[in-house]
Amino acid sequence: MTKVGYIIASNEVAKQRKRVGYLYREEPDNEGDSGWRVFSGEESQEYADDAANFAMYNASTIVDIDPSIASLLDEPAPAAFERDASGKFVRVPPE
Repeated sequence: MTKVGYIIASNEVAKQRKRVGYLYREEPDNEGDSGWRVFSGEESQEYADDAANFAMYNASTIVDIDPSIASLLDEPAPAAFERDASGKFVRVPPE
């Protein structure tokens, strides 16, 4: 994994330490931003619409919580992945 920059992650992942169920990469907002947005996959739309439920983290912080995302972080934007029933990440169309 190259130097990624910061990731915006839901509190479910970052604070409750749930494993990542869905992540996507968009064009970064600024120089330090990786463009990655990380979710447990259990967040409701209402939860996701509230910016207070998200914060910026070093990529290493999120990889420590869920090491299975490390191999995806070099993927260029736009990209999106979700965990399938077997627990592996599969590429899905970015929203």
